Amino acid sequence: MLIVRQYYSADFVPVLQAEGCDIVLSNGATVNLALSTDVYCLGYTQQGARHDCPKKATGKKQCATCAKEDDFLSCLRCDGATCLQFTPQWKEDCFGKDYTVYLASFGDKVKAGVTQTARVRKRWVEQGADYAVRVFSGLNGQQARVIESALVRSGYIGRHTTAEKLQLPTPVESAIQDELESDSIRRVTKLFQKNALEPKIESMQSHYPAITTAKSTDYLNGTVLGAKGPVLFLEQNGADRVFGLPNAVGRKVLTHTLSAFA
Repeated sequence: MLIVRQYYSADFVPVLQAEGCDIVLSNGATVNLALSTDVYCLGYTQQGARHDCPKKATGKKQCATCAKEDDFLSCLRCDGATCLQFTPQWKEDCFGKDYTVYLASFGDKVKAGVTQTARVRKRWVEQGADYAVRVFSGLNGQQARVIESALVRSGYIGRHTTAEKLQLPTPVESAIQDELESDSIRRVTKLFQKNALEPKIESMQSHYPAITTAKSTDYLNGTVLGAKGPVLFLEQNGADRVFGLPNAVGRKVLTHTLSAFA
């Protein structure tokens, strides 16, 4: 049974989607999954549907062959300069829905990001942001990418890795406020004034367990204590541990306990 993706449910509970079932990682759940050491190619997406890797490749979550067939990658790589998406569904999502550009902090680092306005807060939970603020809205997807790219060129990071999040950096409440007062954000705001929002920093701390130190583990077993974005907190033999959920994606479940399954 291959784990094909990690996501958050509507009520902000982390889930591993496997072939045939969902592994729901709610607080207090017991999980005991033996994962393969091999990583399997997850295939590719076309027209909104996932297709298995024709080569059954191993070693990466997506092999070179499947990457060429995946019609969603152009959206993930988009900087807003030119739309390279030809799939009607993706284009409709991009140009027909409202998007927001935000800043989110992870420890003392601040990243710029884009998401559909209807799911802003959920996106922050998915990423495990400490604090976040909406800075531009009323945009289609391409316009939002243009602003995001401008922010990244101004010095904001575009990505904060799972490995960095597993280090459990201490939340710095002033990190975003300092950035909002910087020349970088002022320059970008001046360029896109009509879509700029009055910034209101939001704390995300209530969504996460109050655990500030924990060693990383390679084993997905124990009692679930909560999650912070891609970081799952587990109690293993009386000790707090953290597991990076993206590390389970692309691996096969060799054994499991039924209590973790929906």
